[in-house]
Amino acid sequence: MLKNLIATVIVIGSLATVSVQTCAAEPHAVRQDIKLSPDVLNLLRAEMGEIAGGIQGIALSLAIADWKSIQETSTKIRASYIMEKKLTAAQAKELEQALPEHFKQLDAAFHQRAEKLGAAAAAHDPELTAFQFSRLLESCTVCHSAYAKSRFPGFSPPPRQGHSH
Repeated sequence: MLKNLIATVIVIGSLATVSVQTCAAEPHAVRQDIKLSPDVLNLLRAEMGEIAGGIQGIALSLAIADWKSIQETSTKIRASYIMEKKLTAAQAKELEQALPEHFKQLDAAFHQRAEKLGAAAAAHDPELTAFQFSRLLESCTVCHSAYAKSRFPGFSPPPRQGHSH
């Protein structure tokens, strides 16, 4: 059990590193902050807050094999906590026009990962659930490093040091 936990932590750490490197290899043109109206931005931030809480809960649930909780949370993530319920037609149109295609692809992959996570939890498979959870986190990392560097400055490269003697 301890070996599996250690292996899972190593896999998650490795995937996060690969995610950042993968994003860094993408053309600079896709990396940008997305400009949204304050109302839509507030909904998006509320959604991200719900997702963050869900992800933290999944980590704990995985450690104690609470498969039902993981399934429920992954279903909520897949279906979107807030965005699908509170967006007006005008806000949905704004998002459709403002979001780059690459962002939409990352978002679709994120929701598919949430579905796969729920399926792994339904099978009561700790290793597969941990793997799918790590891939869900990888989705977060890739998107945030591409589109939210101003919100998460840790994804920006460190400032270059000038040459000095």
